[in-house]
This record gives sequence, structure tokens and C-alpha cells, in this order.
Amino acid sequence: MKIAVIAKAAVNSKTYTSHHKQVTYHSNNLFLSEEDKSALEYALQLIEQDGGTIDAYTFEQDQVAERVLHEALALGANKAIKITAGDVNDPLQQNYIAQEFVYYLKEQDKNYDLILTGCTGWTELSAMIATQLGSNYYDHLSAIDAGLNFEMKLEQGAITGKCKLPAVITVLSSVSVSHLAGFSALNQAINTSITAVSFNKLPKQKTSSIIAKDKRPQKEIFDLTEDPQATQKLVAALRQDGILR
Repeated sequence: MKIAVIAKAAVNSKTYTSHHKQVTYHSNNLFLSEEDKSALEYALQLIEQDGGTIDAYTFEQDQVAERVLHEALALGANKAIKITAGDVNDPLQQNYIAQEFVYYLKEQDKNYDLILTGCTGWTELSAMIATQLGSNYYDHLSAIDAGLNFEMKLEQGAITGKCKLPAVITVLSSVSVSHLAGFSALNQAINTSITAVSFNKLPKQKTSSIIAKDKRPQKEIFDLTEDPQATQKLVAALRQDGILR
């Protein structure tokens, strides 16, 4: 069985600090997300049962990518590939990145039976990849066994069934308990090379940008000593804003 795991970092207040527009990551606190660890652990269970290989991919960048991929290798992935393709968190870029990623997989004859990732973000990207590949898509699975029988918990009850391959699956951390990598595995992973793959980025005008408009509402002062109509004007303003009916 050929399996791909798309890995992401667990981002919290300990993993980075920001000052103005500069973000500094603390590599000692950068780890795979728990959901992605569970996805990788499940992949290892399938490989142990059926044989095969696991390729770890990430769309993280720079030292974040290096960190999570080396951890994935230490936990049992056979190969690690870093994808540089723009900002995967930008909704305007996700469909393009999914198209380029699928094109790369097909060009390299990466006919994966299963693509796994944790439910920590990029969920839309996973769905787009499944669509581009023409694969089955299963989202937010809370449990799945080696026979591909799954459970998806809902607010009330659950959906159960069996996954059909080829498939793209996103999982919660509850699907499996990840093992800890040994020292020798960590040492070997650090010395294992990571394949770097770059896609052409979208033109800047086709990407999202955050614009903060410094537009403050005009203040009005209603002074009865200077304006006999101040009370009526205040009532009209409150009604206009929906505060008073």
C-alpha cells in the first residue's frame, strides 16, 4: 500500500513570537500536531499489516517544514517532501495549490492508495486534493481500524461505514495513540535529506490581503444648553443605530 501523510505543525503561543511584522519560531517547541501524529501512526499500522511505504509531505515553510518532516521521518515515514507553493492558508490560493500538487503527484507517478492528514486546518485543501484526484473523501473521522472501517462522531450519534480506496482522509487525534521516537530514529531522521519541490506562485493580485481601514465613526455631542433640539436629535440617532425603537 502506498500512503501519503500531509503534516502540519502544532502552533500555539509557545511555538513563535511576533514583533511588528516579524515572526520568530522557536524550533525547540515545534512539533507535529497531535492529529497528524495520529494519522501517521494509523498509516504505520496499515503498513505493518499490508506492507508498503509512507511519504510525508508538508506545505509548511523554512524551519517549520524541516522540523515537522524530520519528526515524521523519526516516527516511521520513509520519505519527506517539502512543498513550496505560496500561502496554503490563503483561501484564494488553496485551489491553485491543490491543482499543482495533484499535477506533481501524477507527473511523478505517485499513485497513492491513501492520503491522510489531521483535522487541524487545511481541511478545504484536503477536499480539493480529493476532488482533483477523483478520490473518495472522508472528513473528521474519530475512529478507523486496519480494515478501513470508520466512525465519524456527530453532535448527536455517529456515522459508520467502510472507506473505499483510493481515498483522502482527515482524522482526529482519537484514531490512534502515537508512539515516541527513539534516540537512534531521531538521529537517523536528522541526517536524512528532505526533497524540496517548488511550484510557481500565484501573481500577487490573485492572493488575499488583510487591509485595516482606519475609519472611525464621527462623534456627535448633543448639548441642550446650545441646541434646543438636542433631545430629538439624540433619539433619532439612537433609532437610526437600532438602539432605540
